[in-house]
Amino acid sequence: MKHVAITLIALGSLMASPAFALNILLSNDDGYTHPNIRALYTELKAQGHNVKIAAPFTDQSARGGSFLYGREVQIGQDKDPAYPDSYYLTTQEHGLCASDACAGQQVDIQISGTPVMAVLMGLKKVLPNPDLVIIGPNPGNNLGVINNASGTFNAATAALLTGVPSIAVSTDFKETDNKQVAKIVAQLVTNLDQHRQPDGALLPKGVGLNINLPPLTTIKGLRLTKVGSYVPFSAVYTDDLGKLDAKLTGKPGIGFQYNPPATVAEQNDEGVWVAKGYVTISPFNAIPGSPDEHKAFKALLSIPTKTLADNRQEVKNP
Repeated sequence: MKHVAITLIALGSLMASPAFALNILLSNDDGYTHPNIRALYTELKAQGHNVKIAAPFTDQSARGGSFLYGREVQIGQDKDPAYPDSYYLTTQEHGLCASDACAGQQVDIQISGTPVMAVLMGLKKVLPNPDLVIIGPNPGNNLGVINNASGTFNAATAALLTGVPSIAVSTDFKETDNKQVAKIVAQLVTNLDQHRQPDGALLPKGVGLNINLPPLTTIKGLRLTKVGSYVPFSAVYTDDLGKLDAKLTGKPGIGFQYNPPATVAEQNDEGVWVAKGYVTISPFNAIPGSPDEHKAFKALLSIPTKTLADNRQEVKNP
C-alpha cells in the first residue's frame, strides 16, 4: 500500500482544482433523491467533472451485497431538472397479499433495486468504464465488521470487482452539512487525481478505499487505517425498539447495542480513529479472506473416499 500512503500524505493539502475532468459514477444505498448524493453530484459537476448517478429507488440501507437475479428491472430517470444525469432502478415483487386492503389477492408491487444492482446497472447503462465510482456519502459510519451488512461498502466492492477504482464514503449519522461533506469528498478526489499511481490509475489495481468522516466540527486530521473488526455498536434483536425510535416503543425488531472498548489488537481499526476525530481512509481489496488457523480444520478432509462415493451413488439412485 505504498502508493496509497503517499496519496494520504498528499491529502493533507486538499488542493482545490482538479487536474483533469473525470468520469465519475455515483451511487448509494439511500436512494437517488437523498440530499447527500445530490450535494456531491452538484459539487463534482461544479468542479468540471462528468458525473452521473445510478442509485436505488428508495432507501436500501443494510442490504449488504444482496441482488435479485433473473428478474426484469426498470430504469427510471430523475424528474428534477437539477439532476438530469440521475437514474434509479426498480423491479417487481409478486406474491399473495396479507394486508387487510387486499388480503388473499395476488399482487404485483414495485420495489427498489438493491445498491449492488444499481451500481452494476450504472456501470453498464449509465456510465460505462468510469474513472471512479463513489458510493455515498452514507449517513452513518460504516466501520469494521458492520461493513458486511453495509449496502454502501458492498456496492463499492461490486464496482471494484469489475476493475473500476471505487471508494465508499460514510459520515456521522447526525451530520447535516451535506454541502461541506461534498466539498471534502471532492477535495479527496482532486488529490487522488493529482497523485495518480505509476500506471496512471487513481488507485492501485484491485484496491478500493473505505472513507469515514467523524462529525465535521471534530475533525483533527486524516489517518490511514485498516477496516479491521472493531465497531462501537452491533446489531441485536430486541423486544423494545424505543431507544432507536420513540414511536416504536414496546415493539420488537432489530436494533443496536454498544460494544465493549476496542482491544489492543484493534487500535489501528477505522472505528477507533473515527471516534478520535479523524477522517479514516482504509484500503480494501473486496476479496474475502481466510483465517490463518485453517490448518486446524484439516481433520475435515479425513472423510473416507468410499463414503463420498457412496453419497454420489445415492444421489444417482434415490
